[in-house]
Amino acid sequence: MPLSLRLRFGSTCHYTTDTVRRLNTRLNALAHANAAPETPGPADSSLGGWTVAVKSNIATAAAPTSCASQSLENYRSPFTATAVAALEQAGARVIGTTNMDEFGMGSKNQFGIYGPALNPHGSDADRSPGGSSGGSAAAVAAGMCRLALGSDTGGSVRLPAAWCGVVGFKPSYGRVSRCGLVAYGSSLDAVGFLARTAVDVQTAYRVAATSDPRDMTCMSQSLRARIDKLVNSRPWLATTKPAGDMPLRGVRIGVPREFWVDELSVPALAAWKQGAARLAAAGCEIVNVSLPHIPHTLPAYYTLALAEASSNLARYDGIRFGTRASGLPSEAASLANASLKYANTRTHGLGSEVRRRILLGTYVMSAHACRHYYLPSQRIRRLIQREFNAVFALPHALCEPSAVVEERSGVDALLFPTATDTAPLQHEADACPVSSYVNDVMTVPANLAGIPAISVPAACHDGLPLGLQLAAQYGDDELLLQIASVLETVDR
Repeated sequence: MPLSLRLRFGSTCHYTTDTVRRLNTRLNALAHANAAPETPGPADSSLGGWTVAVKSNIATAAAPTSCASQSLENYRSPFTATAVAALEQAGARVIGTTNMDEFGMGSKNQFGIYGPALNPHGSDADRSPGGSSGGSAAAVAAGMCRLALGSDTGGSVRLPAAWCGVVGFKPSYGRVSRCGLVAYGSSLDAVGFLARTAVDVQTAYRVAATSDPRDMTCMSQSLRARIDKLVNSRPWLATTKPAGDMPLRGVRIGVPREFWVDELSVPALAAWKQGAARLAAAGCEIVNVSLPHIPHTLPAYYTLALAEASSNLARYDGIRFGTRASGLPSEAASLANASLKYANTRTHGLGSEVRRRILLGTYVMSAHACRHYYLPSQRIRRLIQREFNAVFALPHALCEPSAVVEERSGVDALLFPTATDTAPLQHEADACPVSSYVNDVMTVPANLAGIPAISVPAACHDGLPLGLQLAAQYGDDELLLQIASVLETVDR
């Protein structure tokens, strides 16, 4: 049995620093390992004794916040991210920062200065752990830490979780503060959690999900109270008493037909059907639903995400942020020719994939392309949000602030695959530079709509994990985690 499965189902041991370093020699999951003492935090705190790895684009005081980029290789943040500080205050110990795709741009964890991370399940060959939070997922799967933080812009927590056989959770947009998270797509980014069980994810999420005045996109206390009141007013769940062998009796699960895409492999489809059957056995009602604009989400996502990225990454010019390139060409020596200085610094400091996405994002924000690409993508995003609102029984707390739940006309959660297949070979060449973008086809809708989504290990094919994804209405994170905890424990 692979190491990650032994840890997941049969052990709660914590590795020593030396063992973590030996594992990291093969997996390359950690970018920096902290020279911290072996003694855990206070045992009486909620996260006492927990070890946590933090993605390299989330600010920590103990290690560089490099984003796996040469431009920030030696950058140390003057403050700690709100989510990290909350975990530390609850007793968790940060063991280091994790490998990732540069600035979160990638789906295989191969674009970064630390080199590719590897999947612990790839015993016969070097498999990708997924991206861009591949280092975080690999560290959890190998037992190097109990919990890892990642960032999820279009599935960067959930895809690695599926390929590494762990649980990966993206909360509702604004549930967890983004203060200290280096921005990629500001309207899409979320701090996510990876662990071996949904219960561990839920425990960490409850610690970190607090309001933060330093993040203007973080949910206010009044909005959280409004959501809690809405969530607790569902009569169909309040009046239904779960039985011992049917813990989800009264919950209605939707299966969206649009996720049955051509790229979906036979093993992934079989895992999807088996997952629906397990939820039905736990008391759920399974119904078919439709989200007609799902096929348009991938191009819309990449148009919007890259447009935001081109703006967010403009600051890495060697003057405001980032290392300035040395050895400038002679024609750039004059102070008057500042544009060439910027270009030289960004060419040397940013990798090929990041430069590609900046160029694409800059183009779609040009006057001509904005009308033909950016604005239509925003309209598609709004249509996707409306379709999710129509399919969920719970009203959207922002769109319908005075709504009262009286009777159910939709579903409580959606079930669909996290990835189209198992983890590919890490060094397997893609047909073209953008062909890897299809890996995100299952995950980007949740980011466009701002709703919570979680990937749970569902099956194995040829020794490689397959994950299933659950999504719920905006703010309904707790019910989603409850369903996930049941799905992962139902007999397979």
